[in-house]
Amino acid sequence: MKKTDLTKRADPRVKEVLILLGAGTFLAVSLVFPVLPLVAKPFLKSREEDDLEWKKFNLWRLRALLARMKLQKLVEIASTSEGPVVKITEKGKKKVLNFRLGEMKLKESWDGKWRVVMYDVPRQKKREADFLRLLLKKMKFLVLQKSVYLTPYPCEDEIEYLRQMLGLADDIKILKVARIENDSVYRDYFGIK
Repeated sequence: MKKTDLTKRADPRVKEVLILLGAGTFLAVSLVFPVLPLVAKPFLKSREEDDLEWKKFNLWRLRALLARMKLQKLVEIASTSEGPVVKITEKGKKKVLNFRLGEMKLKESWDGKWRVVMYDVPRQKKREADFLRLLLKKMKFLVLQKSVYLTPYPCEDEIEYLRQMLGLADDIKILKVARIENDSVYRDYFGIK
C-alpha cells in the first residue's frame, strides 16, 4: 500500500470504534496487530464486509486508539473460534449507550395506541434504574406514577435497546393499549388530536 493511501484514511474516534464494535462488527486482531504469529493467520477466516469497515481508518492510529481503549477497559482481546478478536466490554457498552442517547428520539407518529412503560428494577441495579428514568424523561415520556411512563409514539425498538444495554431485559415491560381513562389530558400534553 502506498504511503499516500494511508494519509487519506480517516482518523478513528472512540465513538466510531465503540459503535462499530457495539453493533457486532467483527475486528480480527490480525487486522490491526499484524504481529500476530504468522502460524495463526491462515486459520483466521476473513470477514470482508467487516474488514472494509475497519480499513477506512488509518491503521496505525487505530492501533494506538485501541491500545488506549484497552487500558481504559472499553475493549478487550477475546479468543473465539475464528481467532483473537477485539470485543467491546460492559464499560464500553455503557459508553456506546451514552453516545447513542444524543441520537435517540421517538418518531412522533401516533397510530392511535398508547404505550405504557413500566419497570421494577432490583436494588442492586439502582444506578441502571436511575439512568433509565433519566432517558425516558429525555425522550419526553410522561410520568404517570413512579416507574410508570406513557407515550403515544412507537417506542418498542428504543426500549429494547435500553433493555439490552442496561442489562434490564426482564425488568421492563411495555403495554400497548387502545384506551386510557381521561385521555384528553394526555392528548393535550402530547399535542395530538
